Amino acid sequence: MIIFLYGPDNYRSRQKLLALKKKFVHQQDKQALSVSIINGHDLTIDGLRKSLLSHSLFSQKRLIIIEEILKEKINKQKQSQSEAVIKEIINIIKNKIQEKDSPANETSNIFIFWESEIKIKELTQIQKKLYQLLIKTKYVQEFKPLTQIQLKNWIEKEVKKNEAKIENKAIELLIEIYDHNLFAIKNELDKLVAQQNDGHSIISVQDLKNIIFNKTEQNIWQLVDAIGQKNKKLAVSLLSDQLKNGAKIDYLISMLAHQYRTIFRIKSYLKNHSVISHYQVAKVLSLHPFVCQKGIRQEKNYNLKELKKIYHQLLEIDFIRKTRPINPEILLDLLIIKN
Repeated sequence: MIIFLYGPDNYRSRQKLLALKKKFVHQQDKQALSVSIINGHDLTIDGLRKSLLSHSLFSQKRLIIIEEILKEKINKQKQSQSEAVIKEIINIIKNKIQEKDSPANETSNIFIFWESEIKIKELTQIQKKLYQLLIKTKYVQEFKPLTQIQLKNWIEKEVKKNEAKIENKAIELLIEIYDHNLFAIKNELDKLVAQQNDGHSIISVQDLKNIIFNKTEQNIWQLVDAIGQKNKKLAVSLLSDQLKNGAKIDYLISMLAHQYRTIFRIKSYLKNHSVISHYQVAKVLSLHPFVCQKGIRQEKNYNLKELKKIYHQLLEIDFIRKTRPINPEILLDLLIIKN
């Protein structure tokens, strides 16, 4: 049996791969089915043949999973070796197609080829030949990104599995923050569900915000928004509220400096690159998607010169408060008034 799983939705394709692996192991439990997982980057002729020939003591049937063989970049130094491996795999597939490859065939190895997004234009001729052969096999499944409606339904089903409920606005915010990154969405859902103490509570937008970032960080964003919108009265009031609620001045200065530096990085990147989504920017700059989303909104309130100026003013305030007997809150108030 030949199974081909591929497509950009790595989360669902990985879940399918895991389910197939568990199914095969369960079916062959008494015969102790052996499983080999091979990365295409590390695959050699000897390694491939060893996987085919090394049978279990209790079973002649093996599950062989080959990952990312089409993603392997074939350079000149290892071209002959890589092409030889792919040719060997092509011959194996052709032989499997010709034989009566039914589940009842106890001596028949099972091959699963797993690939993430395939860029056909970047494939070599031998890789294209393998790809064309794989997509014509009987068991092929492509995992395309879910549509917005499909993604919403997927989130609702994941929450329902844990006997919980979630607001539509919370679903929309999850999608807005993480786009189609199902790994990240599932991670946040697991944390949110774990916090629900009874089956009657509903996951809200605020629950989501609280689980991602604490209240102080959210207030820092509000303060940066107010400064950027030139609402000095609100900015001074927000700063005062933070201090009254017990926030440490050194922490506030550090958080503000960090946020302005992040906005500066985002604006610098956006100036020189065309962007598809905030998730793309987050990935390039190694930022949390929610931080990046907020930063993209805030950078519109500033030019690069203003961002650089405020960032250096914050560093200067931090230095002054450590070296001179002066109230740093006054310095922050002055920063707000002057900007």
